[in-house]
Amino acid sequence: MTNRSKRVTDIIKDTDIETWTTEQPIIISAGTGVGKSHFIKNVLYKYAKERHGKILILIHRKNCVHQFQMEIETDYKTDVITIMTYQKLENSKLLYGIEYDLSQYMYVVCDEFHYFFNDSSFNNHTDISFNMIMKNAASINIFMSATGDYMSRYINKYIKDNGLKEAIQYNIPLDFSFINQLVFFNNDTDMEKLIEKWKKTGEKGILFIQSAEKACKLYKKYEKISVFNCSVGNKNYKNVDEDKIKDILKNERFEEQFLITTACFDAGINIIDTDIKHIVIDIVDVGSLIQCIGRKRIQNEDDKVNVYIKNINNNRLSGLRASMKRQVEMADVYKKNESVNDLIDKFYRKNDVNNILYDENVYDESGNVIPGQYIKKVNDIVYFKKRIDIAEYTIMINIHDKFGYCKKLAEQFHFFNEDTKEYTYTLLQEENLDLEEYLKQLVDDKVVFLRQADRIELIKKINAKQDGKLLKNKNTLNEVLKEKEIDYRIKEFETTRWILSKNGKKAKKKYKHAWKIVACAESESKD
Repeated sequence: MTNRSKRVTDIIKDTDIETWTTEQPIIISAGTGVGKSHFIKNVLYKYAKERHGKILILIHRKNCVHQFQMEIETDYKTDVITIMTYQKLENSKLLYGIEYDLSQYMYVVCDEFHYFFNDSSFNNHTDISFNMIMKNAASINIFMSATGDYMSRYINKYIKDNGLKEAIQYNIPLDFSFINQLVFFNNDTDMEKLIEKWKKTGEKGILFIQSAEKACKLYKKYEKISVFNCSVGNKNYKNVDEDKIKDILKNERFEEQFLITTACFDAGINIIDTDIKHIVIDIVDVGSLIQCIGRKRIQNEDDKVNVYIKNINNNRLSGLRASMKRQVEMADVYKKNESVNDLIDKFYRKNDVNNILYDENVYDESGNVIPGQYIKKVNDIVYFKKRIDIAEYTIMINIHDKFGYCKKLAEQFHFFNEDTKEYTYTLLQEENLDLEEYLKQLVDDKVVFLRQADRIELIKKINAKQDGKLLKNKNTLNEVLKEKEIDYRIKEFETTRWILSKNGKKAKKKYKHAWKIVACAESESKD
């Protein structure tokens, strides 16, 4: 994920750094490969060292800590830079009842600060480290991420609610032009079919799987040609070859054909290998999903990847939304008027199992805990994240209608033409899906097949054969559709698309033989 026109050092100069104060957070929103870490480990390092200051870099994954630590040790920069996990800050409060002393640092750098949001789904303590950082008035707090849009909104809300100075924000838009094809698949069978295909061709790929159990099971099936990774605390970690993982972190590549991993590799890890042609993602959270794609560092204009994402149908989206609404229900009631009595009336003898609403100690003027006294508090970060997820799922279901998840991501990754309102992603359909319904979906989604390679799934679905070979000619396929009394036809037409040229500028490319599916009435009137 690289924006070739700008890097962080292009938009942040020494003159900018000189204006930074402890009163204003710094937010750097930029994709992978545009020099966020380079800026911290070189430009900011030099600036801090000249002023006898220290830098704390907070990391959310242990793998990332190891990689960062190796880099600063190799570059002899441990005199200024300290690497630490967010979890260490949280544990200092949870386990020892004290807040880690951040005042010793000139700069506190929150790397991949989407952590506060993304990890809150399974770690309800992310607010502890966030609040500790925001309350630290002695350091300049810097927040960096490629997917921190929603967290940036929360930071700005926090600033407004607490009467603080507005954050200074720097932004380099995400560039997804390196994605060659965007493909959605519906089930694990489809995913394994893809793996089997690549196994034969020898093409390399990375597979991100949300479930460690599923990832491990997949790894065992392809153990001879794969390397596996998951978090240290997971029961499946016994199948991780630690030496191989260390080599990946050190060399920024893997020798096996496939890397099968959980989200423990979703951020901060660089994989540099032009032989990697495929990235498969079976992860729900969109922010994590984007981070996964960014693990492969794009090297040049010809370094493209095909991205395959597990589809979430509208029924499951509705289920996820309903679950989110249930999770925030108690917090919703309490936030209305902060009444414990209302909570008791509505949720008699019930606790918030999600810990969005929790009990907090009451302290005296000296900062000591008053025994037996508690107050209700809402974990605002988790609550804010859940509310955003609810809104996103609603958009996918109600505005985008059918295949809302696919359409939302297609727009995110620029596989949607604003002028023609056409989507250019591919959807691998389940085998039992009726051909007519499949064609109707292509019409509804305004899907366009720009190249011959894009038509493979369509041709297979129609399944017109002669002497055992699939027929690919448009007229022949239309004749088959006519014989089957299916009221849809293939229409060939000329169209243009904006693409990034080799010099990084936008240019129009003409596709003379693009295909789309049309209803028979449209086909007959316009052919």
